[in-house]
Amino acid sequence: MADERLRPFKSSLGRTEANPYVEKLSEFAPYAMTSDQGEAARGQWREQMGLPADAPLLLEVGPGNGFFFREVLDRFGDAGIVGIEVRFKRVWLTARKSVEEGHTRFRVLHHHASHLDDLFAPGELDGVYINHPDPWPKQKHHKHRLLQPAFRDLLQRALKPLSEVWIKSDFADFGPIACDLFDTPGWERLTFTADLHAAPTEPLPGTRFWAADVETNYEKKSRRAGAVILLAGFVWRP
Repeated sequence: MADERLRPFKSSLGRTEANPYVEKLSEFAPYAMTSDQGEAARGQWREQMGLPADAPLLLEVGPGNGFFFREVLDRFGDAGIVGIEVRFKRVWLTARKSVEEGHTRFRVLHHHASHLDDLFAPGELDGVYINHPDPWPKQKHHKHRLLQPAFRDLLQRALKPLSEVWIKSDFADFGPIACDLFDTPGWERLTFTADLHAAPTEPLPGTRFWAADVETNYEKKSRRAGAVILLAGFVWRP
């Protein structure tokens, strides 16, 4: 796992030689970006978006079709937001939805969150949303899960002190996995609930980037199929 993360980002899901959405990204330039363009923006995301140097910078890992991403842009009007997606079509969809709503304070790019060091300078981020990461349920595939100590360490480097990390999933095992992962020095648990929608979703006092009440498209479909959604929140206090 560690050696794999040191290699330059490549994704078989991209299939650049066959994927029509590679070329379509240019329709929404500079908001939709390739991995190379994203890496070139490292340490300069606020400048890229025309934001003040002290503006909050948020990250959504896996924005999918862009519904949650767009709503977070609406909610936090002073923040810049970066989305990381491994599928070119979803990069395009997220950019399209946000541009059509008139937003400019964002970038979404084709990359993988296991390469955060390539994308963000130390202390560049103020908050991270990780919505429904791939559960990889089979034992032999657990090494592919995003929620690993190596990823937590990448987050620690990319986050400012007092930054928040929010995780949603319909995979129940990710609750204790996330809590164990962040039960380490420097991290404080803000909240954990195994059933986010069991009661009215109220903002958690003292948090800056609460968005648990904003449902992703996947979340809505999963709930209609009878799934239960968990929420875990943590703050980085080195």
